Amino acid sequence: MNQKHVINEKEQYKEELIFTFPKGIPGFEHLRDFKLQEHNELFSIFSAVEEDGISFITINPFDFVHDYEFELSNDALADIDVTAREQIAVRCIVTWHSNRDKITVNLIAPIIFNMENLKGKQIILQNSEYTTRHALWSDLELEEQGGEA
Repeated sequence: MNQKHVINEKEQYKEELIFTFPKGIPGFEHLRDFKLQEHNELFSIFSAVEEDGISFITINPFDFVHDYEFELSNDALADIDVTAREQIAVRCIVTWHSNRDKITVNLIAPIIFNMENLKGKQIILQNSEYTTRHALWSDLELEEQGGEA
């Protein structure tokens, strides 16, 4: 591995993509363009292009909640022109807290990204057992300790 390769590897987390949300996101329907910027291997920053003060910490929920699953409606897929599963990336919003045990993730409202055409949509899951405040570290800690949920 040469010096240039190491530099490029570190910079991969600084990549910034701008997505268009045709209908905005709940609570911010007036905003259409959002940046998704990788912060490190676990966290990314999701922020409004039009208003600097609106940003969220996000994660790939599948990295933290291994049994997380949901179905996307045909309407949701059509809204962002998804034709193949490989086009989709998912992020969920994290509520940060200085106490690690109080950091939570909103699993009821995932953000769906079409990585090919850079369109996005936040959906609200219906009839789901997921919550808006799922403990972020609980599943990983049990796994590391060899315990079961």
